Amino acid sequence: MSGSPPAATMPALQFDFHLGKLALAKLRGLRRPGGYWKPGGPVALRQVPRPTLPAEDWVIVQTAYCGICGSDMKELTLSGARDNPLQTLISFPQIMGHEAVGTIEQAGGRVTRLRPGDRVALSPWLACAPRGIQPACPRCQEGDYTHCHNFRRGQLPPGMHLGVTPGFGGFAPYVAAHESQCFVIPPEVSFEAAVLADPFSVAFHSCRLLEPEPDTLVLVYGLGVIGLATIICLKNLFEVKRVLAVGRYPFQKELARRLGAERVFLTSGARLVEEVAAFTGAELYTPDRGWKWCMDGVDAVLDTISSAATLEAGLRFLKAQGRLVFTGVEVPRRCENTPHYFKELEIIGSNAFALETFRGRKAHAFEFFLKFLAEKKFDPSPLVTHQFPLAQYQAAFDTLAGKSGSHAVKVVFDFTRSS
Repeated sequence: MSGSPPAATMPALQFDFHLGKLALAKLRGLRRPGGYWKPGGPVALRQVPRPTLPAEDWVIVQTAYCGICGSDMKELTLSGARDNPLQTLISFPQIMGHEAVGTIEQAGGRVTRLRPGDRVALSPWLACAPRGIQPACPRCQEGDYTHCHNFRRGQLPPGMHLGVTPGFGGFAPYVAAHESQCFVIPPEVSFEAAVLADPFSVAFHSCRLLEPEPDTLVLVYGLGVIGLATIICLKNLFEVKRVLAVGRYPFQKELARRLGAERVFLTSGARLVEEVAAFTGAELYTPDRGWKWCMDGVDAVLDTISSAATLEAGLRFLKAQGRLVFTGVEVPRRCENTPHYFKELEIIGSNAFALETFRGRKAHAFEFFLKFLAEKKFDPSPLVTHQFPLAQYQAAFDTLAGKSGSHAVKVVFDFTRSS
């Protein structure tokens, strides 16, 4: 193919599905979290072929930063359920990482709106257009790329997005991307801010599904990067006056308060239900066994963890006919869901982002985010707390696994210093 870069290799952080390596990582990880990414396990820094253009409407991006997502950590710590149906939409070996920003180094002959030197944020979804499928499926025609019908078809290996598809991932100094995945970063926006496009868009999409009014009392469950970005969205974009939050660590409480949360709880389970009810003035009911519950409480819940325990707590302190939107993914467990039907609660799953409609305008979530940054609607800089070169990937993962001591929110791989 014309214009392809010379054949070469590059270092990339690769995850391989090998039963022996998985078993070894599991045994070592039970002793300490760092055991999951020690040498000999499924994740390793390897020399792989440098990417070339799969087609002439693709570009090669020199990576500047790539964020480490909570889903990356779940994969590394082997936390998924064995019967998770999303197994059908991934394949191995993977170059991990899907939160990449960088500079276009090479553009194919059919690329029309990008040129080498452009700084871009990469939407990770490998839907119909990247796969060369025409006509696009009904979902992609509507801009609903997260529900594409063709994640297993076309010119690419099976996989729904960067990081879970062989050969396409951001934990490497170069990544190939389709023109449709690239969003130009405005000159006044830094790479360090733009690297938050993915987690911010996840938060923005969930807030859009919630559709809160300014007087809605919203509780945000979980204060990782998505939970904190959710508070930023609620306060600065949706103008919600009262936001409550639930976290694990005192540093998260302090940061959530700085971002606008009125009250931050650091408890969980039955005690959390009681504290939220006391704060809202809701009457508590006490069953013979199990947690207490209330008929009234908060108006809405945005759950960024979505474990059985967090969902059950939300069902118990959410007011009758309230709405709960959840973005997290956890291994299923039993959840007492009787309040779901009895209080006529609405529960909505929130999957990533795509084209969004906000204030009468329809655009991709990344476009909204980059526009908000350029207009200085908010300052996301407190969320990027740690930067590591790719060679120090074990230290980066240790930092995220030890949040109580590291105070990590968003940890990113920085390729700018080594390049």
